[in-house]
Amino acid sequence: MLGIILALVASICWAFNSIAYKKGVSEVSVFTANFHRTLFATLYFLPFAIVDLPNSHFDLETIAVLIVSAVLSFYIGDLSYMAALKRAPVSVALPASSTYPVYVVLLSTVIYGATLKPNTLLSALLVILAVYVIYGKKNGDISPSGLFFALFAAISWALAILTLDFLSDRLPISVLAFTRMLFCLLLLSITAKRSEIKNRDSTIYAGIIGGFLSFAGIAVFITAIKLSASWNVVQPSAASPVFSALLAVVLLKEKVDLRLAVGIGIVVFSILLLLLQP
Repeated sequence: MLGIILALVASICWAFNSIAYKKGVSEVSVFTANFHRTLFATLYFLPFAIVDLPNSHFDLETIAVLIVSAVLSFYIGDLSYMAALKRAPVSVALPASSTYPVYVVLLSTVIYGATLKPNTLLSALLVILAVYVIYGKKNGDISPSGLFFALFAAISWALAILTLDFLSDRLPISVLAFTRMLFCLLLLSITAKRSEIKNRDSTIYAGIIGGFLSFAGIAVFITAIKLSASWNVVQPSAASPVFSALLAVVLLKEKVDLRLAVGIGIVVFSILLLLLQP
């Protein structure tokens, strides 16, 4: 139960992060905003990682999985999602990319030999449905390449999440999170635009604020996976778009429409399915 609650906390952190990130990326490229967010998240993890580093042991297998995990999650996955948003409306890209919990649940049976529980799979499907109900309005032409990149992002994120089960058993959470962020930071330093590095809004909103929310969300999500396997807690993490819509109501005074009400109801039901499963 604690793992599910922590995954929900992570989802809420990422929902707030999306608001800060949107403000931070308004004047810079997504590569620069991502660089600022990753830079500050790495710095937030640094002091905790230093404390836990003496208790860490890195072998070649662990290092290889760490690199693969970072590349799949923060680089390939995120960039594929951004490519999807450029080629397809949010109403297509967001629901399609939110299918990653289903892949986590299904692939866990192959990678870890996990037992496929009906409740976990149904809960994942319901979260996708909730995102689609809220965001899945027909809006413009659907590009096949946009849909492809969105699904590719979901698969990439799913594989990255599944590596955390392996890595969280071998490394302290702070060291695991810090090293993944550091690998990603090195990659993003290549693509960030030098002329935008000193942009104030990106540094404050995407970096200082967004980086902290990423730091908090990642820390509690990895803790949730350590307490309970990824395929048991990944479903709440995918509900962040639903929480983002809810935050728009609270912070921007938008009206609660039928889509949002139904979407929230579906998410609540999906969480109950996880809590009540044997």
